[in-house]
Amino acid sequence: MICPHCHHDSSKVIDSRPSDEGRAIRRRRECEFCGTRFTTFERLEKAPLLVIKKNGNREEFSREKLLRGIVRAAEKRPVTMDQMNGIVDKVENEIRSTG
Repeated sequence: MICPHCHHDSSKVIDSRPSDEGRAIRRRRECEFCGTRFTTFERLEKAPLLVIKKNGNREEFSREKLLRGIVRAAEKRPVTMDQMNGIVDKVENEIRSTG
């Protein structure tokens, strides 16, 4: 990792822990050249999910569109917003896990 202070490319990890509810890793690093300590965050880069429309066009999956549809469908039902967000999370995770 390149030091933000001296731009030397040699550093060591001092501490590492999960961050952002387990979706990222926070690493505390120290430059081996100048001794400056700095923090980096590593996140898994997710490939965009594509939806194939009826006309054959492809567009990026939108959590917001799915959530709007669920909100509209459950309008007069005793379903909380947290439950609806949970459904969207499950759908997205299932799609990502099946490839």
